[in-house]
Amino acid sequence: MKLFTIRGIPVRLHVSFLVLAAAFIGWELLTGGLGSATALALTGGALFGSVLLHELGHALMARRYDINTRTITLYPFGGVAALEAEPTDPDAELAIALAGPAVNGLLFGLALPFALMGSTIAGFVAGMNLIMGLFNLAPAFPMDGGRVLRALLSKRSGAESATATALKVSRYFAWGFLGLGLVYSPSLALVGVFLLWAGGMERRRFQARSQRRLAVEQIRLRPGLWEHPAY
Repeated sequence: MKLFTIRGIPVRLHVSFLVLAAAFIGWELLTGGLGSATALALTGGALFGSVLLHELGHALMARRYDINTRTITLYPFGGVAALEAEPTDPDAELAIALAGPAVNGLLFGLALPFALMGSTIAGFVAGMNLIMGLFNLAPAFPMDGGRVLRALLSKRSGAESATATALKVSRYFAWGFLGLGLVYSPSLALVGVFLLWAGGMERRRFQARSQRRLAVEQIRLRPGLWEHPAY
């Protein structure tokens, strides 16, 4: 469902977001009353407002490198800025990946003085953005830290080797989250499962790109194929 457009980028809300939000707020209204339900709605709005600004940071930084964003979609587990193309330059990928956590850092800095003055809402916003920014820097795809790691490795070893290494590190972190979650927190376990799934998707895309690149190179190496124009 489309909500609005920011700087030419459509912002959408996934239907699962509406279903879960209605369920949580409805339950809170029945069990805690109107005040409790209103407080939950406000904190949820602050959370996903921060998620939206995080994704908008990625999108606007990508625009500086002439990469447009098709949509920003908000899900119950977070947001996704769908870029029209992946950056091929490591510096561009690094800047785009860091832009989201940088927005969280800015929001943390803006909310912190008010939190120190005793504002409960500001304390929530500050803490939430600190956790969101740091968590997204974990070196696991599709989180920003995985892309930061790949960009840094690409400067030394090239894109293909960097992607392979980053995917391997990402898998270790995903299994780590899953293992910790099974012991301490079901939420962490769900994060681990999601990272394993998303990392697998990224791995399959990487393998498909590698196979296409190899096929093109093999064609180019065939003698005479590119030597004569076709009429």
